[in-house]
Amino acid sequence: MKTLCLVLAVSLALASSRAAPRPGAAPPPRPPLLATGTAAPDFAATAADGRIVKLSDFRGKVVLIDFWATWCGPCKAAMPHIETLHQRFKTRGLVVLGVCVWDDRARFDAWTTDPEVVTTYLKVFDPAGKSYGQDIARRFYHVSGIPTFYLVGRTGIILFAGVGASPTTESNLDQALARAGFHD
Repeated sequence: MKTLCLVLAVSLALASSRAAPRPGAAPPPRPPLLATGTAAPDFAATAADGRIVKLSDFRGKVVLIDFWATWCGPCKAAMPHIETLHQRFKTRGLVVLGVCVWDDRARFDAWTTDPEVVTTYLKVFDPAGKSYGQDIARRFYHVSGIPTFYLVGRTGIILFAGVGASPTTESNLDQALARAGFHD
């Protein structure tokens, strides 16, 4: 019994020392996003109407993937620019795909019927929900913060990857779109 208690106490102490970073310690580095020029991993997510949507469904088009969540303030701040891009280039072959990650299905469903930010591009829900490590964003795309954007070319190759809702990210995305042939 004493041995069991000692093992349990040591295990708890080790677990708690790993869970809490030392005061003043730098956070662990974020994993790099997938590199430009690599193949975009295919995935399947669920649209509001229940149909399954795959990235590969859009082969032959340029796809702007927006990893977002209903609770994410920066995601909401980025949506008007993404909607503008959608409106400007949808007839020229740009597909915007908003992938709701790290969220609850009920919140996604509520968003689709009464959005906090009105947009018209396709939004889908990651069926893994909040399952850490099993979700599309982390498992396939190395996303550690949202919003994260990937621009995928007509042949499925990543043309751009960026994180955050900032003028710099918007400008970099706009430049990547121009290089892909989407300019006025």
